Amino acid sequence: MRKAWLILALLAITLSLLAACGAKDEEQVVGELSERLDTLQSYKADIQLVLQTGQEPHEYEVEVWHKAPDYYRISLTNKARDITQIILKNDDGVFVLTPHLNKSFRFQSNWPGNQPQVYLYESLIRDILSDSNRQFSIEGDQYVFDTAANYQNKTLKHQRIWLDKDLKPTKVHIMDADFNVLVELHFSNVEFDATFEDDAFDIQRNMQGAGLDALPTMSADEETEEKRSLGTFYPAYEPPNVELVEEEEVNQDGEAKVVLRYAGDYHFTIIQQHAEAKMVHIPQGEPVDLGFAVGVMTDKSLIWTYDGVDFWLTGDLPKEEMVAVAQSMVGQADK
Repeated sequence: MRKAWLILALLAITLSLLAACGAKDEEQVVGELSERLDTLQSYKADIQLVLQTGQEPHEYEVEVWHKAPDYYRISLTNKARDITQIILKNDDGVFVLTPHLNKSFRFQSNWPGNQPQVYLYESLIRDILSDSNRQFSIEGDQYVFDTAANYQNKTLKHQRIWLDKDLKPTKVHIMDADFNVLVELHFSNVEFDATFEDDAFDIQRNMQGAGLDALPTMSADEETEEKRSLGTFYPAYEPPNVELVEEEEVNQDGEAKVVLRYAGDYHFTIIQQHAEAKMVHIPQGEPVDLGFAVGVMTDKSLIWTYDGVDFWLTGDLPKEEMVAVAQSMVGQADK
């Protein structure tokens, strides 16, 4: 009986070796990834992104364009709401564009710098190369790396990255400390050495191009009625030992604003008003993914647009707490 088990075990090992015949080992894959990172000039990728970090999943269609050294265009379309936002980086700075509202934020930043982004191929490579405790395996014709996660959301602790034989990403799972999958990415149409038109990273082209399928513009009467019906969004999450101490509606230059003030261990203010079609200049900032929208983070504030409303959160909150408060404000406004 023991001899039979030994024969079966040897057969299984032999079959595994045959299946892996022609596959690269970890050292070869890591070496090629390092070389790819050094020589990467441009790429395009389409990604299906699913976020499980809120009360319900958020699904995005993501399109990534990159041209070395510092041109980026990341288009994120919320599938449920059919609304697109774009993170754009060119010689003029970094922009967060909301084309259907003709709204944009402009700021100076070295983004993405060394700050990992889930949808950037070079970020995934750097995570693999920098993790001395990474785990390597082969699944069929896929190379699989398990690494630590280093994203803004500190609940994301682990990630698993699948690469095909050409070292193109095919899938990524990002997990919490208990290995629950909170973020899923499925890559398709990954193209290295991609070519771009001269104005591919131009702000006007991207505002106009992405706006072609945007929501229809409201008439003057509809816009007036919408302004009269400005509701108030409240955060479902408040940091410990913090509470709402004041709420008021003010009128500034004919525009209604709702101001919520919180006090306790932290002090912060949330200002809400109807989004205006304009470009907002901010000296320094970083794009931040809130799950339902892309915001702009500065040292003391977080700014984003949702459901036609601009939100400004300012105070002495740590950045992680700012993001947690903002993420909890998705939902129907109280009228």
